[in-house]
This record gives sequence, structure tokens and C-alpha cells, in this order.
Amino acid sequence: MKKVTLKDIAKMVGVSPSTVSRALANLPGVSEDLRLKIKEIAKEMGYIPDMAAKSLKTRQMKTVGIIVPDITNPFFTAFLKGIDSVFFSRGYKFIIGNTDETPEREKVYIEWFLSHGVDGIIAAPSEYKNKELKKTYKNVVKLDIPLIFFDRVIASMENNIDIVKIDNESAVKESLEYLKDMGHKEVGILLGKKGMFTMDKREAAFIENVEKLGLKTKDEWILKDLFPEWESYENIKNFLRKRKKPTAIILANQSLTITFLKVVNDLKIKIPDDVSIITFDDSIENEFYCPPITAIRQPAEDMGKISATVLLGRIEGDVSKPSKILLKTELKIRKSVKRLEVRR
Repeated sequence: MKKVTLKDIAKMVGVSPSTVSRALANLPGVSEDLRLKIKEIAKEMGYIPDMAAKSLKTRQMKTVGIIVPDITNPFFTAFLKGIDSVFFSRGYKFIIGNTDETPEREKVYIEWFLSHGVDGIIAAPSEYKNKELKKTYKNVVKLDIPLIFFDRVIASMENNIDIVKIDNESAVKESLEYLKDMGHKEVGILLGKKGMFTMDKREAAFIENVEKLGLKTKDEWILKDLFPEWESYENIKNFLRKRKKPTAIILANQSLTITFLKVVNDLKIKIPDDVSIITFDDSIENEFYCPPITAIRQPAEDMGKISATVLLGRIEGDVSKPSKILLKTELKIRKSVKRLEVRR
């Protein structure tokens, strides 16, 4: 089907294409009756505005690029819902680049966003110390394109980029304090991809607060680089088969929790009788597992709303200093942590 143009509408109404253009753009110089008539005919003819041509005049595509590490992760799905709730009401669209935690894919998506003239970028970088990624994001800044980091950051760029992230340190500390209150003294943690900002921060907070709270851990109780999480079955299985293991474990993301629960089921290990667990990320499934799982709920949707609002401010001219927004988590206590007898 041939695309309907301004000339086609003008011919149908009996006016000039410029009059049609003014009417559709709600510009002065067209009577209200004629404006309504032109809009009605344009609608009947199936006219679709040429946004690319419009952007050449306004210098704005009203399109934002979003870098997401794993679109199947419920945390990022909730984040995108928050983004959409802000962008849709403001007439903005967004393009998603799903990187699968791969810097090479991320670099390609960023360059693709730039070539398509996005008005801004919101990103959760896959690796915060990757030199090539750092160069790519610094190029975004040089091009004066608004950039927001969410959930994660690029090392050495924290001071000149808007950041919206979770208080990982407080989340881990609160979880360890709860485990201690429940009588647990020996604790471990399972971590995802090495070099990921959130994993490294959660590991550091775990080690620091274990010592501060007088708890015990061992190097072999801190499992690192379990990535891809669904391929970490054997590593987790070997860990749980150890004769000596912690009484409680923190799982650093929801994907690890799913794999962990499969291993537990296959080994006939009972939660919380044999081992207690707390997971980062709270999905609806956590309420339906047997037993329901205690989880660190991250305000992912709020993070999306805040990121979108900050970015739109930058796009529309906000020249204030970069903001650092730190969001608190909530520990949702359920039945996956056993109360141990505290010996006096």
C-alpha cells in the first residue's frame, strides 16, 4: 500500500500541502473548522507522520536507548515497566539493547543507538572495569548525549554521570544482621559474574560485615563467577555436598536462586532445616516456593521511573550537577531461614 503523504491529503481537501502541515501540527494560520476537517481526512486516509523528517526540524527523535544486561531477569523487566510509565506519558519511545552480560554486544548497541540519533541513553553496564566499554561511554559523553547509569556504573565515571542504584552494602548488612538474630554464625554467599559491579559490591559488603558482626565464613563458602547461572549446577552441587558448609547462604541474584533450588531438590536437601537461604531480588515466585523464600526486595520499578525522569530533565535542558540517587531495599521475611538455638 502506498504511503499517504501531505500532498495526497492536500489534494483531497483542496488546499496546499503547507496548510495541511500547519493543521496537523496545530500551528496558527488555519481556521478551526478546516483544521478539524484536515485531521479527520488524514485519519480516514491512514496518514502516519514522518517522524524522521520531523526530527530534522526539531532536532529531537523523542527516542531513548536502554542497555539491559538480561531482559529475562524479572528485576530488569520491572525496571522497564517503570521507564515506560514515564516515557509513554511524555511521548517518548525507547529501544532496548539486550547485552546478555557481554561487553562486545553492549558496545555494538551503544554505537547503533548513536547512529540512529537517540536523544539519550540509560544503561546498566555489563562490566564496570572494562576499558573498551569505558571508551564507548566516554564517547557518548563527548557527543553531549545525556547518559544515566542505573543499578551499575563504569569505574572512574561516577563523578560526572547521573547514577540511580541500589544500596547494596546496606542490603547485605541487613541480611547478615537478620541471620545473626536467627542464631546463624556460619554464613556463605553465591555470586554471579565476576567483574559485574553489583556482584563485586555485594561480595565486599559480605566480607566486611561478616567480620564486623562476629560471624564466620571461609573462602570456599564464597562462590564466585557462577555465570551463566543456569550452567552453575555442578559447582553448586559440589559445594552443597561438602561435609562442612555454612548454615545460611545469601544468593546474589534470582537466577542463581532458581539453579540453587534445583540442586537442593535433586540432592534432597531441605530448606530451611538443612540450610537457610536469603535471595537478592524478589519475584512473585518466591511467595509460592515451599517454603516461601526470604528475599531482598529491590525497588526496580521505582528505579526505572527515577532514571527516566532524570534523563528527560537532561534532554530538556537541566544543567545541574550529576545526581547520585541511592535507593534502599526491603528485607521480605518469609520461611526460608531457620531459627537456630543460640548457645549462651
